[in-house]
Amino acid sequence: MAAPGLTLDAALALLAQAPSVRGAQLSVQVAQANLDAARTALGLTVSVSGNASYSGGSASTTADGTSDPTGGSVSGSAGVNLSLGVLPWSSNAAALQSAQRSLTLARARLSETQRTARLNVAQQYLAAVVATRDVALAAQTLTLRTRALQVAQAQQQDGNATAQTVLSAQAAVQTAQAAQVQAQASLDAARLNLEAALGRSLGDVEFVSVPAKTFDLPDLPVLVAQARAARREVIAAQNDLAAAQDALATMRRDQTLPDLTASLRYGPAGSGGLSTSLNLKQGTLGAGYTVPLAADTGSANRVVASISGSYVVYSPSARAQLSAAEALVTQTTLTLSVTQQEVELDVRQRYAAAQTALLTLQARTTQVTLAQSALEAARARLTAGTATADDAAAAELSLAQAQRDLLEARATVQTTLIQLQNAAGGLQ
Repeated sequence: MAAPGLTLDAALALLAQAPSVRGAQLSVQVAQANLDAARTALGLTVSVSGNASYSGGSASTTADGTSDPTGGSVSGSAGVNLSLGVLPWSSNAAALQSAQRSLTLARARLSETQRTARLNVAQQYLAAVVATRDVALAAQTLTLRTRALQVAQAQQQDGNATAQTVLSAQAAVQTAQAAQVQAQASLDAARLNLEAALGRSLGDVEFVSVPAKTFDLPDLPVLVAQARAARREVIAAQNDLAAAQDALATMRRDQTLPDLTASLRYGPAGSGGLSTSLNLKQGTLGAGYTVPLAADTGSANRVVASISGSYVVYSPSARAQLSAAEALVTQTTLTLSVTQQEVELDVRQRYAAAQTALLTLQARTTQVTLAQSALEAARARLTAGTATADDAAAAELSLAQAQRDLLEARATVQTTLIQLQNAAGGLQ
C-alpha cells in the first residue's frame, strides 16, 4: 500500500499548532489584554468612601458643685469620588502608549516566529524532496555499477580484464551502496526535522510537492524600505526610543511644572458637600460628594476654594537624572539607526545570495539540456551499433544526476527567496 502524500501547503497548514507559533500567539493575546485594560483605565474611575467614629459621654462639675453631663456623639461621612485623566501626560495615558507599543512588538514577534517556522518547514520539506530523489538516483547508480561489476567479472573469466579492473568495479559498487545508505539517512533526517518543526509526528508519508520552476526577484529598494520599517529588531528599537523620549518628557515636565493642586468645595463649613480638584503635574481631575452622618443643621453651605503647590528651585540630583535621560535618548536614537543599517545590509546580502542561486539555476538547466543531448546521441549510437546498452545506461544516469542537481537548485532558489522576504520583514 502506497504511503499517503503530503504537500508543502499541507505541511505549512500544520504550523498553526506548532509550539513556537502558539507561544507567540499567546504573547499577542496577553499584550492585547493589557492594552484593553489600559484603554479602560482612561475612562472615569468611580469609588466610594466612608468613615465613622463615636465619642463617649462625659460629666463635668460646675462652680456651684453640680454635675453637668455631656452625651456621647457619633460622627462620620459617606461619599462617592470620581477621577479622570484629562491632560496628555496623565499616568493612564502613558500606560496606554506603553501598552500600544508592547502590542506592536508582540505582533512583530509573532510575524517573525511564523516566518521563521515557515522557512524551517519549507527547508526541511524541500530537503526531503531532494533526498527522495537522491534515494532513487542512488538505486539507479547501484544498478549500473553492479552491472559494470558483472561485466568486468565476465571479461576477467574470458581473459579480457585484469583483477585491477574488477577491483575498481567492485569499489564503485561499494561506493554506490554507501551513497544509497547516506541518501536514505538524509531522507530520514529531513523527515525527523520536519516533524520537530511542526511539533507532531507525520508517519510514513511521501513528499509529493516539487520546487517552483519559475521565480521572480523582488525589487531591492522596496525590500530595503520595508525592512527598515517592519523588521522586529527595528520595531523594538523604535519602542526603546519612544520609551526613552517619554521618560525624558516626564522628567522635563516634573522640573518645569509645579506640583500644583487647585480645589473647590461647596457645602457646610465643617465637612461634606460637593468638591472638585485638579492636579497639574499628575494631569488628573477629581470630583466627589460627601454626606456627613451627623449633619450640622446650623451650618450654612458655602463655597471654599483653595490652591496649594510646591516647586523645586534647585536639585542637583534632578539635573543629573535629566542629563542621563537625554543621554539615553541619544543612545537609543543611535541604536535605531544602527539597527536599520544592519537590517538593510542583511537584505542586500540575501538579495545577492538570491541572484547567485538564480544564476546557478540557469547553469543547472543548461546541464540538463546537455545531458539530454548526450543521452539522445548515445541511443542513436546504440541503434547504429557503435555503442553498447551500458553506454546508454550511463547516459541515462548522467541525465538523472543533472535533473537531480536542477531539482536541488530550484529548491535552493525557493528557500533563498523565502529568506530574502523574511529579511525584509515578510510579505506586506
